Amino acid sequence: MEDRFRVDGSDLGVDRRRSLATLGPDGALDATVVAAGVPSLVAEWATVPPRILLARVPLGFDGERFGATVDQALLDDLMLDEGFALLALSSRFDLRGRLTVHAGDRLRFVGEVDTPWAPEPVSLDVSLGFGGRRPAAL
Repeated sequence: MEDRFRVDGSDLGVDRRRSLATLGPDGALDATVVAAGVPSLVAEWATVPPRILLARVPLGFDGERFGATVDQALLDDLMLDEGFALLALSSRFDLRGRLTVHAGDRLRFVGEVDTPWAPEPVSLDVSLGFGGRRPAAL
């Protein structure tokens, strides 16, 4: 699975220099995933690429996957712990969806976000490799 930042199916790429994820010993994820471009639906006015921002998101194993369901209950819990899960682009918007961490070195978020510039929720599919295994040198 490659790095990606898809907004409504359009892959904007990932700015690897500005993206970072860490998994703490307490199982909480902190991450910033920055798109390499601006989605066409906001290209007329957006001056910076969108970012997924995650802070203190507690991950757990549900018997199938290691991750978290990002819903209103989790967002409420995060707020109490000074954490968040949001999309940032001119403003900040709460995420909804499924966050997973694969083999301890790749995060993936698949979900949606409500925004004022689209009448329906905007779909997101974001993936970022971090830490863990590195490809062998050739």
